Amino acid sequence: MSKRKSARIWELDFFRGLSILRVVVDHAMYDFARLFNFWGSSGSTVLEFLHRYGVLYLDSDVRFFWRPAFLFVFFFTSGLCTSFSRNNFLRGARLVIVASLVSIVTYLADYLFGTNVYAMFGVLHCIAAVILVFAVVDALVRLSFKLVKKITNSGNALAERIVRIVVFIAIGIACAVVNKIYNVPLAEVMGNYTAIETNSRIMGLFFYCENWWTADYFPLFPYISFFFLGAGAAGILYGKKRSLLPELDGKWHLFFTVPGRYSLFFYIGGQLLVVGLGAIVSLLVCGRAF
Repeated sequence: MSKRKSARIWELDFFRGLSILRVVVDHAMYDFARLFNFWGSSGSTVLEFLHRYGVLYLDSDVRFFWRPAFLFVFFFTSGLCTSFSRNNFLRGARLVIVASLVSIVTYLADYLFGTNVYAMFGVLHCIAAVILVFAVVDALVRLSFKLVKKITNSGNALAERIVRIVVFIAIGIACAVVNKIYNVPLAEVMGNYTAIETNSRIMGLFFYCENWWTADYFPLFPYISFFFLGAGAAGILYGKKRSLLPELDGKWHLFFTVPGRYSLFFYIGGQLLVVGLGAIVSLLVCGRAF
């Protein structure tokens, strides 16, 4: 048990947990402002306050600046965590299943209740796709070194590590350049929900496009760039798979590291909790759930 405990890199769980908690808060504010918009005229002081606060938050400078920052932290940290995953293919496949279930449930919620929460390609879909892309690239790099080792009958662990770092960072930089050329700037997306107008059915998978926009929308760019830069940095920062700040480890960070360790549970559970409690309160106070 102690062995497994010491294997955790607390600062990675910390930053991932910080990002997930921010996402939960962001989703809650969205629900108060959009999903439960009738709270604004409910006659309940508390519900009217929550609705107004949600509306103010969605249009605030706070959200405009901190959302892109935390998205970078989340995807970059996810990239850092790839070096600690035993099987990134399996990790990505599991997320694909969960993301698909989220799409099905939110689609049914839209169809049955008109809630406007359908997520066609949200953050879970994006991170799952990026992890699978990384897993393929990583497998090709490892295969290349196995072939070299087989041909030359010798291997060099340091050389493989350096090549992996260079390849991942190069891909991250290349993706950033592609995003800069072809995608809508993230500041415009976050500030004005600007997107590309196109008739293409596939382009929205890669860049922000109007015809792909749903309640939760995260195309591969620019987030794939953040992820690969994190994966490259992992080889530099965590080559020995040890915490960089062991002296700061302690119980003080559990509020963030626990959500970070169980990020998927908190992401799904947090939204279900807010929507569920909101629906119950709405039913009791307003006579309608949505």
